[in-house]
This record gives sequence, structure tokens and C-alpha cells, in this order.
Amino acid sequence: CVPSKPRTPHFPSNSSHSKHTEHFQRIAEKNMSVTIGTRSSEARTKLLEAKDQLRIAQELVLEREKDLVHAVVKDGVVATTATATTVALNPATAAKVGAAGLGVAKGAQVAALSWKAHLFAGGVARGVAVGTLFPVDSIKTKKQLGQKVSLKIGDIGHEHFKGFGSAVLGQIPYGMLVFGTYEMTKTKIFARYPDAPRLPTFLAAAMLGDVLGSVWLTPSEIIKQRMQSGLDSSALGSVRSIYASKGLAGFYAGFSGLVARDLPYRALQLPTYEVAREWYSARYCEPYDRGILPHEAMFVGASVGMCAAGVTTPLDVVKSRMMVGGSKGGVGEVVR
Repeated sequence: CVPSKPRTPHFPSNSSHSKHTEHFQRIAEKNMSVTIGTRSSEARTKLLEAKDQLRIAQELVLEREKDLVHAVVKDGVVATTATATTVALNPATAAKVGAAGLGVAKGAQVAALSWKAHLFAGGVARGVAVGTLFPVDSIKTKKQLGQKVSLKIGDIGHEHFKGFGSAVLGQIPYGMLVFGTYEMTKTKIFARYPDAPRLPTFLAAAMLGDVLGSVWLTPSEIIKQRMQSGLDSSALGSVRSIYASKGLAGFYAGFSGLVARDLPYRALQLPTYEVAREWYSARYCEPYDRGILPHEAMFVGASVGMCAAGVTTPLDVVKSRMMVGGSKGGVGEVVR
């Protein structure tokens, strides 16, 4: 037998090898494309689900905020306080709630005021009050000091406007401090402690605001009353006279009298206004499904302010006499 020749191993040609490689690449790319498409679809589904959950959560929060605002307004708390209590949830509540959320008259909206807005509103209110009632204040000061005053309209002249510049310089920042502090203090207390007793909260906020305001008001009030009473002819002359006689301490003569007048006055005015406003709103506004209107709030505030001023008039007399130097000593000595 003749031995057979060994077989030569067969290797695929380069062209055949390339075909197999391309085939496997196509399969891999197809699988990868399917995987990527599946994952992308799953991601889109999860994203849509998350958006739906977020929308539902936002709707729930908004409904909760509407309920809070409606409940607080119905309970008689000032509108600015009502919305401010919901700022902890969402500062944009006021823009979302609007009139429809409260069920009040068309166009009526509740705005959550910032601390800057409270300061500005207090300053404007005080400036308007001083500008319109300054002649009355001048007459009051003269009568408290025992001076003769003519109450005829024709006799009111330039002398009844002496000290006006000092009054504006003192009273506008004073209003900003008093009402700004009052609103922001009670707002923060109610936001943190919703069940806090209302009347003590109103009293504490009012007294804190007034003490802070009195620190600024006292020097300008002394200058104003000295000019109203005729002791000084100009604000600059009054400043020089006070400093020459008593130094810097002279600008706070009567500070205790001012605080002794303003604390009871503010403690009566602001909390009583809150209660009176609640009563008025419940009696004349809620039955008609509307909020209290600005002119109604002004009427309630004026009525309460007149009552508080009448009760504290004796303390105002003491304050005036201490500031112009007509009486020596503290509040107790002046009263005696």
C-alpha cells in the first residue's frame, strides 16, 4: 500500500471570514439597538409617571393652601396674616389662589406681603395721617399745654404747621417700624404656632412694634412739640437749644411718657381692630360671600382709633408736658 498524503488543513478565505464578522456585527448592533430602545422607552415612561406624580402633588399642595387661606380669612384674621401663614408652603400662593380660590367678589385678591411691603405700607399710612391731620395735632398740643387756641377755620394759619417737617421725618419711619414689626411678628408666630392664642399674640406684637418705633420717634416728637408750642421757631434752633441745655439725653426727655402713652394706645388699637374687623366681616361680608372692602376696613380702623385715643388722652397730656419741659420729673411726678 502506498501511504496517502497528509491532508492540508482548510482555512476559510479572507472574504469568507469578513462575511462572518459582518454578520455577527449586524446581530450585535441589532441587539444593542433593541436594548437601547427598550431602555429609552422605559425611561420615558418613568419620566411621564414622575411628571404625573409631581402634578398631582402640586395640585394637592395648592388645594391645601387654598383651604388654609379660606379658613384663616373666615376666622377674621387680617388678610395679610392669612396669606403669610401659607408662605411656609409656597411663597407664590397669592398668585395661585386669587379671588376664585377664596370665593370672594370678582377682582378681590389676597396678597402675601413681604416685610418690605409691610414697611412701605406702614410708612405711607403714617405719612398720609400726619399730612392730613397735622393742624389738629398742633391745636391738641397747644390745648394740652394750657395755651389759648382759636378753633375757627379762618384762624388756622402758618403757626399750625410749625414742626411739620420734623413730624414727617419722625412719623413715617415710626409707622414703618410699628406696623411692619406688628404684622411680621404676628405673621411669624401664627405661621410657626397656628394654635397660638390670638389676643395675647396681637398684644405682644403691638407692644414690641411700639417700643421699637418710640426709640426713633422721641427726638423728632420733642422738636415738633417745642415748635408747636412756640418755644422754638425752627427745627435747627430747637436742636441747638435742646443740646445746649441737656446734651444728647435731652432728645429723649419724655421717652417714658411717650411709651406710657403709646403702649396702652397700641395695645387697645391693634388687637381691638382685629376683633372689630372679624365681627364686621362675619356680620356684613361673609353672608354675601365676599371679603371686607378697603373703605370698610378704614371705617372700622377709624372707629377703633378714636376710642383708643380717647381712653389714652390723659397719658398724651403727660407726654406733651414732659417733652416741652413744662413739667419736671418722670411720669408719676407729672401725673401728681
